[in-house]
Amino acid sequence: MTVEEILEEMENLLLEASRLPFTNKRVIDEDDLGRLIDELREVLPGELMEANRIITERQNIIEAAQKEAQGIVDQGKNYITRLTDENAIVRQAQEQASEIIQQAQREARDLRTDAVIYADDVFSYLEDNFAKALEVVRQGHNKLQQAKKE
Repeated sequence: MTVEEILEEMENLLLEASRLPFTNKRVIDEDDLGRLIDELREVLPGELMEANRIITERQNIIEAAQKEAQGIVDQGKNYITRLTDENAIVRQAQEQASEIIQQAQREARDLRTDAVIYADDVFSYLEDNFAKALEVVRQGHNKLQQAKKE
């Protein structure tokens, strides 16, 4: 079960619970809620591992972009070295190398930006899910505490 499915089942459990007469309270089966909380505890480490995997993937993308950029820069430097025999050729090589370097830097910057945006989206998604899960758990716990007091 995913975190969202567990939260949805918790919500259904709450909505389907019988009401106590003349109160705003509901009676929830402790075993059902306990089972859902246990499932949530099992799923959350998986979600955290997925977040860590995404961070690692992001880092790998950045490293690959940097290696590719360095390779392009090295290629440009080698190209310049081969063309240093005549003045016209030297100017042309310098211009092309500069363009290659600028393009590599743009590509590396774009890859880093895309990786950061992707990781940010994933963290926002996880953060929202964890916040919702925590709110449902807190509400359930509060209702259990209120029911226990009554």
